[in-house]
Amino acid sequence: MIRRLLLVLLVPLGILLAESGGGAVTGQSESANQFVKAAAQALTSARSFRMSGTLAASGGSSSVDLVLFSNNDVEGNLTGEGNLLHVVVVNGTDYFQASAAYWQKVGHLSLNLAKSIASDWISFPNSGPDGFGSSLGFSSLASSMKTDAGVSIVGHKKVDGHAAVGVKCTGGSVLWIAATGTPYPILEVKQGSGGGSLKFSGWNSFKWPKAPKGAIALSSLHS
Repeated sequence: MIRRLLLVLLVPLGILLAESGGGAVTGQSESANQFVKAAAQALTSARSFRMSGTLAASGGSSSVDLVLFSNNDVEGNLTGEGNLLHVVVVNGTDYFQASAAYWQKVGHLSLNLAKSIASDWISFPNSGPDGFGSSLGFSSLASSMKTDAGVSIVGHKKVDGHAAVGVKCTGGSVLWIAATGTPYPILEVKQGSGGGSLKFSGWNSFKWPKAPKGAIALSSLHS
C-alpha cells in the first residue's frame, strides 16, 4: 500500500537523475563526461548528504527532503498527493509516520484504524513490497548519473555559494557540479513537463539516525 505513494515520489526522482546520462547531445565533450563521472564517484565515497527539492508528478507536484547515508539509512520527509510522510530507515527496516488522511487515501485503511495509528510509527522490512529497497542507495543514485556519451558543458556560475560547472543532459536537465574541491553534485534542474529540481547539500555533516521507539509492525495491522 505504501508503495503507491513511493512510486508517485520516486519515479520522477529516478527520471530526473537518469537524465544525467545517455543519448546524444550536440556539443558533446569528454570533459563533461569526466565531470559527471567524478560527481558520481564523489557521491559513492560520501558518508551522508541531504537531497531536497520539488518534482513534477501526476496530480500535482511532490517534494523530497531526505538525508541519505552511505549504509542505506535514510531520514526525512516526502510529500505527494497532498500527503506528508515522515521517513526513517535504519538497519534494513523502514519506519513511516503519517496522518490519518494518508493512511486512508494511500494505505486504504478504515477511518477508525487510520485515526488510531496517525501518531504512530509503522515499521516493515526495507526490502519488502512497500519498502524503499535500494532506490536511495548511493550506488543506485550514482549509477543513474554516470554516462559515456551525450552530455555537454553549458556554463560556469555560483550555485548555492559554490563555484560550479553545468552539464546539460539528453532529457534537458542540467546537473551543476562543484568546480573546486570535491566534485559533489550541487543541483539538478529540469524545465518543462516532468521537470523539477533537486539540491544536494550538507555533505558528510549528518549524524546517523535512530530507529523510532514503539513502532508498530505493518503486518500486525488489519483494516
